[in-house]
Amino acid sequence: MHYCLNCGEKIPGKAKFCPFCGENVVLDEKQDVVKEAAGETKPKAVTPAAPPEAINKNFTLLDPGEHFAGYRILRMMNKDKEGIKYIAEKNGKEHVLKIFFQSSFHNMDTLFGMQMRLTRLNHIEDASIAKVTEVNQNHSPAFMAVEYVHGVSLDEIKQYNPERLTEELVREIALKLIKTVMLVRGHGLSISDLQLSSIMIKDNLEPVLLSSGIGYHEQDEREDIFTIGTVIAQLLALSPLYRNIYSPERLRLYKYVKIVGVTLALNKVLAESLHRNISQRFGSLEKFYTAIEKLGPVEGAEKCTVQDTSFLDTGKPEAAIMPKSRIEFGFWILIGVVVVLMILLFTTNIYKVVFGADEDKLQFTGFVWGKDAESDSLAQRIEESQGPISSSDPVLTTYGQLKGSSLDERQDPRRLPASPQGKDSSPAPVIKPMQPGRNFARIEASTFGFGRLGENLAHNVSISGFYISKHEVTQGEWSRFMKPANATTFGEDLPVDNVSWFDIAIYCNGLSEAEGLTPAYRIRGLGASRVVTCDFNVNGYRLPTEAEWELAAKAGKLHNYSGSNDPADVAWYRDNSAGKLRKPGSKSPNDFGLYDMSGNVSEWVWDWQDANYPNALTTFINPTGPETGTQKTIRGGNVMNSEGRNLNILWRERGDPNKGYQFVGFRLARSK
Repeated sequence: MHYCLNCGEKIPGKAKFCPFCGENVVLDEKQDVVKEAAGETKPKAVTPAAPPEAINKNFTLLDPGEHFAGYRILRMMNKDKEGIKYIAEKNGKEHVLKIFFQSSFHNMDTLFGMQMRLTRLNHIEDASIAKVTEVNQNHSPAFMAVEYVHGVSLDEIKQYNPERLTEELVREIALKLIKTVMLVRGHGLSISDLQLSSIMIKDNLEPVLLSSGIGYHEQDEREDIFTIGTVIAQLLALSPLYRNIYSPERLRLYKYVKIVGVTLALNKVLAESLHRNISQRFGSLEKFYTAIEKLGPVEGAEKCTVQDTSFLDTGKPEAAIMPKSRIEFGFWILIGVVVVLMILLFTTNIYKVVFGADEDKLQFTGFVWGKDAESDSLAQRIEESQGPISSSDPVLTTYGQLKGSSLDERQDPRRLPASPQGKDSSPAPVIKPMQPGRNFARIEASTFGFGRLGENLAHNVSISGFYISKHEVTQGEWSRFMKPANATTFGEDLPVDNVSWFDIAIYCNGLSEAEGLTPAYRIRGLGASRVVTCDFNVNGYRLPTEAEWELAAKAGKLHNYSGSNDPADVAWYRDNSAGKLRKPGSKSPNDFGLYDMSGNVSEWVWDWQDANYPNALTTFINPTGPETGTQKTIRGGNVMNSEGRNLNILWRERGDPNKGYQFVGFRLARSK
C-alpha cells in the first residue's frame, strides 16, 4: 500500500501523484527509474504485484521493535486525520506516540491551530485528561507523546459490553465529563472533536479524556454542551443504529428522539442539551451539570417506553409549521419603513444630515450611480471644510481618521468638521501628491524566475518598476487610521499583525487620501460579500502583487532566505525570536535595502491563492494572480517558523481575507 506524505490518504500502487491532494509521490528504489549508460531512462522491471512495503519513502510505517526519537515501537494503534498513532515504550513506560502527517502543518490555519492546541495541552495537569509527555514540532516528521491510559474506551464498551452502561453509570460519567470539559475550556480549548473513542474508562471507572478529542477552536460553550449530550445519548441508546440516530449531523437537523428505557427526567435534560436551536440549550456547563446532578433516583422513576417510530421510518424532518393565514401587519409595516429609508438614502442627502454638520438640510439629490457615487474624494471634502489643514489637526478621510497630537480625541470617521461660526468658508488648498519617502525602495523594472530558485534559473516574468516599503507596517502606523489591532506582541514600533486583508485595503485607501494620492482600491459591498478591485496605474498605496513581493525579496539573488542563505543574518524566526515579534529593521537587509522579507511577520499580498500558481501562469508581464478565489496569498514566514521549508523565500501560505491571523502583517507598495 502507498500513503501520501501530504494528506495521509491511501493511494494506488503505481500512482505518481496523490489523487486527493496532488502531492508528488516518490516511491522506493524498487520502483524508481534508472538511467542507462546511453543516457536514456526506462523503468526497472517490476513484478506484477508491488510489495506492500513500497510506500512513499518520506513516510514509512514503523514496525514493532523499531526506534523513533528515543521511543521503541510496540505496535501500531490506528490512524486519524492528523497522523498515525503507535503504542511505544520509553524509560520503562508506555506512551501513545502520534507521528503527524505533513498536512497537519500545511497552511496557516492548521499550523497555528495545531501549535496552540499542543502548547496548551502540554500545560494541563489533571488526572481526568491524558498527560502529554512530549511535543516536538521541530522534528521531521513532527510528533507528540501522551501517557498511555490503561483501560477501555467507551466506544469498545458500547460495542462489546453495552449492558454495563446503565443509566446510573452514564449519569456518573456525564458529571465527571462535564467537570473535565470545564477544565479544558479554562485552558482556551474545546471538545469539538470528542467521540466515544476519545474517552477511556480506567479500571476504577474514572473517565479520562484523550487529546484526540480536544481541539483549539473558538467554540460557543453551548456547542460543547451539545457534544456532551451526543455522547450521553449514544451511550444510552438501545438501538443498534445509535451512531446514526444520535449523530451530531442528524441531531442538528431533526428533533431529539426520546431514548426508550431511560427516565423521562434525563430525556428532558438531553432534549434541552441537544436542541437544534443553540439559544434553547443550557446556557452554561454549570447549568448542565446542575440539571443532571438534581435528577432523582433511577429506581422507581417513570421511563420512556414508546419509540417515535414514525419519525425514524420517514427519515424526514418534521413538517414545517405553516404560517398563519391572517395578515401580519407588523411585518408589512417594517417592510414599508425599510423601503422608505432605502429610497431616502439613495435619493436624498439624509446620510449627511444625520452624520454631517448641524446646518445641513434635507435635499433631494436623485439617484446617483457608478463613478458619480464614488466622487466624494478627499479634495472635495477639503473644499467643503473650513480653513487649511495643520499638521496637528486630525485629517478625515472616507476610510478613517489620521490622529492629531491628542491620541484620545476620536471622531466619527464619516463626519466632517463643521465650519467655525463667523468665519468665511474658503476652500483649503488641494494637497499635492507626495513621492515615497526614505522608507520606500525603488524596484526597477526587471525580469526574473517567478516561483523558481536554485538550479532552475530561467527568467519567465517581467515586472514594471514600483516602490515598496523597506519595513513592515507597524502598530503605531496602523493605529493612525484604524482601530488598534489585537496584536500578538504589543508595541507601537512592532509590526502590526492579526489584521484582515480587507481592513488592509481600507487602510491603504485612507493613507492614500491623507497624502493626497489617488486610492488604488475600489471597495464595494459590505462584510464577507465585499469586492475589491485595484487600479495599478494610480499612485495610491496598495499591497504588492505576489510577483512584486518575490522580486523584491530575492533582490537579484538566489538565496533560500531574503538576503542570505543563513536565516540568522536576516530573519527573526523560531530559533532566535522566542516566538515574539521584533522591531522592523533590526536584522540585516537584502540587496534592495528591504528588511524582514523573511521572518518576523508573514505578509499579505494582493493575489488570490491557487495551489497551481505560479506554475500555471497565463500572463507573463506584471501578473496579478488568479482572477477569482476564496483565499488570499501570504508570503515570507514568521517568528513561529523554523529554519527550512516554511521560512524559505518560495513558501506560500493562504488565508481568509475576512480574518486576521496572528503573526501575519503586511508592507506597502506603490506603482509610482
